[in-house]
Amino acid sequence: MFSKRLLRLVVPAAMIAGGVVVVAGSSGSAAEPHPYRPPFAAGKHKAEYDAHSVMVKFKPKASAANRRAAVSRYGATAEDPVASNAVKLTSDLPAPELLKKVKADPTVELASLNYKRYISAVPNDEYYGTDQKAYLNTVRMPQAWDLSKSTGSQIVAVLDTGVDAGHPDLVGHLVPGYNAVSSTRPNPVDDHGHGTMTLGIIAAAANNGIGVAGVGWNVKAMPVKVLASDGTGYDADIAEGIDWAVAHGAKVINMSLGGPDDNPILHDAVKRAYAKGVVTVVAAGNDGDDSLQYPASYPEAIAVAATDAAGSLTDFSSYGDWVDIAAPGRDILTTGSRPLTPPGYEPYWYCTGTSCSAPIVAGIAALVKNKWPTFTPAQVARRLEVLARDAGPRGIDQYYGHGIVDAYQALGGRFTTDFPMGPADGNDEPARATKIAVGGTYSGAITVEGETDWYAVDSTSNFNVSVTGPEFNGDVYSSNFGPSIDAYDKNLKGMAHADTPFPTGTDPRTGGPAWKPLTASQDVPVTGGTTYVAVRNTNGSRSTRPYTLTLTAVGQIGGNGTADHAIRDVSPADLSTTASTLVKPVVTFARDVYADTVVSGLKLHNGRTGAVVPADVTYDSVTHQATIAPRAPLPEATPYRISADGVMEMAPDLPLPPFSTVFSTEDLTPQPVRIGGSGAYLAANLAWTIPATPDLDQVIVRRNVGSKAPTPTTGTLVYAGTGTAVKNTGLAQNTTYTYGAWVLDRTGHYSPIAVKQLLGMRSGIAVTSTLINYGGAITIKGSTLRIDNKAYAGLPVNVYVRPKTSSKFTLLAALKTTSTGTLSVTHKPLVSSVYMLTFPGNADLMGTRTVDVLVQVRPTISAVLSPATITLGKTTAFSGYVAPAHAGKPVYLQQYGNKVWKSIASVKLSTSGKYAFGIRPAVRGKIAYRVWFPADADHATAYSAYKIVTVS
Repeated sequence: MFSKRLLRLVVPAAMIAGGVVVVAGSSGSAAEPHPYRPPFAAGKHKAEYDAHSVMVKFKPKASAANRRAAVSRYGATAEDPVASNAVKLTSDLPAPELLKKVKADPTVELASLNYKRYISAVPNDEYYGTDQKAYLNTVRMPQAWDLSKSTGSQIVAVLDTGVDAGHPDLVGHLVPGYNAVSSTRPNPVDDHGHGTMTLGIIAAAANNGIGVAGVGWNVKAMPVKVLASDGTGYDADIAEGIDWAVAHGAKVINMSLGGPDDNPILHDAVKRAYAKGVVTVVAAGNDGDDSLQYPASYPEAIAVAATDAAGSLTDFSSYGDWVDIAAPGRDILTTGSRPLTPPGYEPYWYCTGTSCSAPIVAGIAALVKNKWPTFTPAQVARRLEVLARDAGPRGIDQYYGHGIVDAYQALGGRFTTDFPMGPADGNDEPARATKIAVGGTYSGAITVEGETDWYAVDSTSNFNVSVTGPEFNGDVYSSNFGPSIDAYDKNLKGMAHADTPFPTGTDPRTGGPAWKPLTASQDVPVTGGTTYVAVRNTNGSRSTRPYTLTLTAVGQIGGNGTADHAIRDVSPADLSTTASTLVKPVVTFARDVYADTVVSGLKLHNGRTGAVVPADVTYDSVTHQATIAPRAPLPEATPYRISADGVMEMAPDLPLPPFSTVFSTEDLTPQPVRIGGSGAYLAANLAWTIPATPDLDQVIVRRNVGSKAPTPTTGTLVYAGTGTAVKNTGLAQNTTYTYGAWVLDRTGHYSPIAVKQLLGMRSGIAVTSTLINYGGAITIKGSTLRIDNKAYAGLPVNVYVRPKTSSKFTLLAALKTTSTGTLSVTHKPLVSSVYMLTFPGNADLMGTRTVDVLVQVRPTISAVLSPATITLGKTTAFSGYVAPAHAGKPVYLQQYGNKVWKSIASVKLSTSGKYAFGIRPAVRGKIAYRVWFPADADHATAYSAYKIVTVS
């Protein structure tokens, strides 16, 4: 749609946006053609690092054994051999805490967090830095590109004047299109220029070193020509284009077109697209007023208003309750039709209008649809709206809708701050009107979109009131002030109205319309008592540049009339941001109204969702005051809207004009979380309940060693996020930990601390013997005490055992501590076994685990020597059994001599564990013999009793 000023002068019912400015090749401007610039790094990222790893370089003199020992001390694992130059160490500890330990180690030369690096998502396109960066930063497009650079199969159809398909910045990014305007020219050739602009905003190739970057980065666009060479088109062609695009695979449709009249056939086409899962994005229009625009105001469409690069609503952008969202729409540099580009200019044009803001939203919608392909159009719209950045009056408003689209948050990124609301000036209703006098000159400003400045004049003579707006300066400013004056008697009955005359002439500096200081002036008849003057902006925008209000006495006059004003006062005041959560809004009507219509017609709405707040409405006919009493306290830091529709005035019986005002509840300090949890071995399991916090940022959990609670900036960070539980691992044994938890809201307020302390415990284990014979028993004795030696009776302690050859413990006994914190259990191990005991921890105490204790079990070996006396040359037998039987395992016969035992023979045990040796000594005398069982995986070394044979 042509910008507002061109629209009024040239095309009263235009269907498209204009405001086209081509980039001159010889203008000397920032957009002048210039040589290729190599890729550059730009943009900042918040430092990000692996949450549980660090990089370490050990000192050259540190041995491999020292390095391995160091890694073990950290409780970490090394990705590469620790002998290498630099290694990554991974641990359950948070990386900053692990880094502290590593840096303190004498074997370490260098250590660092394991930072994440990025390939830059800021494109190297020629005009990105000079012309696109500012307004794309407004919607956080560079950050969004870090998350997604492709719309995948989500084809975006652009219903417009067609496209210059051979434009070098669009080649490879187009799919076959359609011409709904002409049956004889099937190709959607752009003979106006507007279509190439809107399509390029979405689909111009990004990061190709030339021209501009499209919002979709890597997108497939479908040009559908529905508008003729004069920039106008008919609903039949538009509806045909919608159906064709849907039938040929479009998932998102952009329509930078519109007009003031409803067409149910066109609406039906939009409904069909919606039912097929197609997201429809439409420019809100450039009339600069609240007149309905179609198809933007259809509920199935996403209607997009236009802002400047700073996020302020432009004065040409149409507005109304049907606007859904806003995006930059002034001086958007994009592709231009090459055949239509004047000689000496590059085929890149500046686009101004809501036509240029809608494609930004359409491109973002395609990125969202690609990330969540199953999203319905309603879900896509909801995500864009709910995650938009609030702008203008708080909450949903008729100027920005839900706010300015935030591409990064829509694609899953972290929120950022809302755009600030202009300061309220306090004279928003007649009851708070600024007192002025005839003969005076006053200054004011419309600092918030849609606000009204009220003035009260106590005069006995008629007067002229005039308001002079600031100079437009060749449209240097995107948000301008067009004065509108309304005068009312003491009962707020309308008496006079004056609007801004539209300027004419040519600005010699720009060749465009001459935007002179604008004045609205009106004679006002005085009827007795206070006369009220209301100053408004005919545009929806705000302007901080002050206007001048002048009152001059005049003679006999007659007023030209204006609509009556319904409200004398509203509390909380319009645009206030500090209302109590217990507030009961009060609306004071200007005149007598019917109580039942007040009760039914007065509503309180949640400003973010639009939902009606359950409340009871009462009306006092004497004071004309209606009170809205919410049935529950209102959440803090939340915008609300008071509205009245259908309220009937008495004498005469006429409906009052609908009205609404907005306020926000105060931003309170968040309530603390309720935190609980339990200790475990080298860990703590924490869980909390988050109180109702409308502006929740995150929950912060930190810990200290010992009994002193941390602060939000001290101790070790354990958790930051919106979850409700965390397992804190990598803790030390025999240590008390004190945790602090806070709610942090989006304005940086911390709740009071919630504390959870887990007291350190220590456990010990001992056995009556570490070496026993097979068949014997041991007693395992243990203790579990607080680190200050306090005993707890009845603590559950588990004793575990495992064979020495296994790594898997099994439960031997589940015991409870005595009043002295001790316990014991007897066990008869069959093989060499390892014992340990654990205390699992509880809501107050950390868990513990003892060291492992090894108890060796040796076999029993019987021995019989028969006969014990033999003559030289004769044989005796040495035999017996090994228990437990070790079938096939060798045992050795040993002979004692020269003060040592020496193995002289071996046999393998039978299935019953039996062995036998025949002995024929070679010398006379007394000779000692025994049998040796070498240790194996299950049992320790064992020897039989020695036997002596006498040889004669």
